[in-house]
Amino acid sequence: MVTKRAVESVMAGVTAAWLLAAPGLAQDRLPTVASLNVCTDQLAMALAAPGQLKSVSALARDPMLSAMPEEAKAFPANRGLAEEVFTLKPDLIVTGTFSLHNTTGLLRRLGFRIEEFDYSQSLATIPADIRRMGQLMQRTARAEEIASGFEKKLAGLTPLKCRRKPVAIAYGQRGISLGPGTLAHTVIEAAGFENLAARVGLDGMSPFPLELLVASPPDLIILPGATPGAPALADEALSHPVLKKLPGTVTASFSRAALWSCGGPFTLDALQELHALAERLTPCKPETGS
Repeated sequence: MVTKRAVESVMAGVTAAWLLAAPGLAQDRLPTVASLNVCTDQLAMALAAPGQLKSVSALARDPMLSAMPEEAKAFPANRGLAEEVFTLKPDLIVTGTFSLHNTTGLLRRLGFRIEEFDYSQSLATIPADIRRMGQLMQRTARAEEIASGFEKKLAGLTPLKCRRKPVAIAYGQRGISLGPGTLAHTVIEAAGFENLAARVGLDGMSPFPLELLVASPPDLIILPGATPGAPALADEALSHPVLKKLPGTVTASFSRAALWSCGGPFTLDALQELHALAERLTPCKPETGS
């Protein structure tokens, strides 16, 4: 019977031989990269030079999770298995802090360089993540262009001066809301809304009873896009008829399903869509100087 330790020993020996035989990374050659996480996939795709990105996760092609599903089709997909990455022999592996610990632990023991990214919890962390990925991939000029453009557009968003802030809630499968501590919360607030989940004291991803929505209907309920394939029980709360009958409440979905699943330059699209809705739902005027 072949044990896990024996497999690791053989792979370690092969890797050591490969590392001894391989020349050092040339000064004029960009590091090759493999990504194992849907969020690092998208940062890497936005920055990679032709031929630099060797693989992205299979989830990068899922439009429910990735804002760049079509772009991902240009790269080989991986399922987060160590042997898949081993055969690619990338100079750098990027992934998420909470992803695939068994895979990353094994690859580290085999001598691969691995860099982990925290899940973005605010708009403020996105430019820093873009710049960090740019440094790792030696694409700093491109990263600075994207990060600076993000910051400029964010700063240029015209604040709304309203008699009252419109109220919104992100309402997902199983009636889960997105409160403080999530990327969605910072987008909702930056767009000019008050987050209903925060108003009632919920943090992070928390169940939001349908009865509470009826008792305190918001101006806007943000629903996820339709899930392709077979219906799921988790989606039943999203199609409840009461959601369409709340007085003065609008329900809407983003034009792309995954604009705020991960932090990236595309998150601005979600912000701009919500900002336009805030202007429409509440009698607001752009804030002007005195």
